[in-house]
Amino acid sequence: MTPEQIDMVQGSLARILREEAALARAFYAELFAMVPQVRPLFPEDMGAQTAKLENALIYVVQNLKTPGALEDTLIPLARRHIEYGATPAHYAAVGLALMVALKATTPGGLTHAEQNAWLAAYTAISDMMTGEYPGQDMRSA
Repeated sequence: MTPEQIDMVQGSLARILREEAALARAFYAELFAMVPQVRPLFPEDMGAQTAKLENALIYVVQNLKTPGALEDTLIPLARRHIEYGATPAHYAAVGLALMVALKATTPGGLTHAEQNAWLAAYTAISDMMTGEYPGQDMRSA
């Protein structure tokens, strides 16, 4: 990610999270519509899950300029996701669902540059979590 892309993602986050849990609800609705077989991996009551997603999103966005902090958080998160049944193949659907939800819930929409910045951020994060990040293999304990 470029410094400009990081600034765009960080700058757009406040707009995106104006309505509490809207992004998370839209994300999960989109994800479950695209990949219904992942629904059983989640609790029936998604209230706590939507809060976890938003808190994780805030943390990740705030730390885009400190990849070491992200690695310290994302590597254990990736391992937990494997235990829950997530596979590297799920990450593409997650990324698409996130982009659709971002577009749908951002007041005023996202500019083309902001969309590209979010895509770059998600790519960097998913690469860290799936082992594509240089020097890391998230699947090995």
